[in-house]
Amino acid sequence: MKFTPHQNKETQSVGGDAHLTRNFTVEFDNVPGGGVHTYEGLHTVSERVESGDSDDHFSRFRPGTPTVSTVTFHRDFAGTDDWFKWFKTGLDGQVERKSMAIRHLSDDLSKTGSRHNGYNCWVKKWKLSGLNSKNSGHAQESIEVVIETLEFSAG
Repeated sequence: MKFTPHQNKETQSVGGDAHLTRNFTVEFDNVPGGGVHTYEGLHTVSERVESGDSDDHFSRFRPGTPTVSTVTFHRDFAGTDDWFKWFKTGLDGQVERKSMAIRHLSDDLSKTGSRHNGYNCWVKKWKLSGLNSKNSGHAQESIEVVIETLEFSAG
């Protein structure tokens, strides 16, 4: 019995390569994210709305308004102020909205395997990790970004 590399007879799965968690890039308004090593929290959900159109005693539901989660990006703190300045635009009442792209790269980093594009993004939270004189690790900076619209493209 012969199987192709990306096909499993038991699960009938076909498709491209799985993406390695370390192979990604982040851009804000087409500018590289500058050292982002982790992102987390990307998901979207559709509100569940009860529909009262049935004649029986069972509840019926339909999809409601979709919402996108906030995404947290982490990088080693290098004394730059670009993330804090972006956050501060909201504090000053002049919210700066940017587009965002997360590109998942192929194993050899030569091409984009899939891409998440976010639009009308703004910083909800900026954080600098606690410092500890007994620790030899890097200080971490993070931002929590609100994404109003999310698109996904494969391959």
